[in-house]
Amino acid sequence: MSKNDEFFHKNEYLAYTKERGFIMKNIIKKSIATIVVIALTLTLAMPVTAEAATKKAPKLNKSKVTLTITKKKTKPTVQLKVKNTAGKKVKWTSSNKKVVTVSKKGKVVAKKKGSAVVKVKVGNRTLKCKVTVKDKRKAVSNKPNSNTDENNSNTDNSNTTCQHTWVTKSVDEEVTYTATQCACGQIFDTGDEWQAHRIEMGLKHELGHGSCAGIDQTKTVTKTKYICSKCGAEKE
Repeated sequence: MSKNDEFFHKNEYLAYTKERGFIMKNIIKKSIATIVVIALTLTLAMPVTAEAATKKAPKLNKSKVTLTITKKKTKPTVQLKVKNTAGKKVKWTSSNKKVVTVSKKGKVVAKKKGSAVVKVKVGNRTLKCKVTVKDKRKAVSNKPNSNTDENNSNTDNSNTTCQHTWVTKSVDEEVTYTATQCACGQIFDTGDEWQAHRIEMGLKHELGHGSCAGIDQTKTVTKTKYICSKCGAEKE
């Protein structure tokens, strides 16, 4: 083999080696880029981070409580507390302030016989406690002290009773009932209304409406009561 042929083959081999090394380098770069993209995709696809998973949801110390009024000047109270509120705004409300009131710190004070729902909003979440107030104080009688017969001044009135004269009166009351809350957050008074909503959203191909849960709600109901115009006695 001549020196020219040897030089030609040597240069050809070097060119082949250099081209092969360039191809391998590109393959390695593309592989690394692919691995990085897959890793980022898996990280973003995770439903919650480890930090979010360890966070505890707010929790109310009571879900139901009964307060009993036994003295005229003393109003029973109860302290409601909510846990895991770090960094979140807390707001307390009462569904019926005539029955119970609640302070900014969750102290509930009974006002009169009845029921109400105390709510505490922590961030975007609302917790509830049903409060029932009982009144065991002795009722003060408003019955007339006498029913004197004008024609008989010696009539014994110690055992007289009121001859009731009933008049009607409309009274608004707060009542608690169980409504239906869709997984999307919308609340319906009945399960049939939620079913209609679920079907409507399904026809629109919208997800997140396939399940529901019961939730306590309050509403005002007008009731008719009968009150005696003489002694003030009541009946429904």
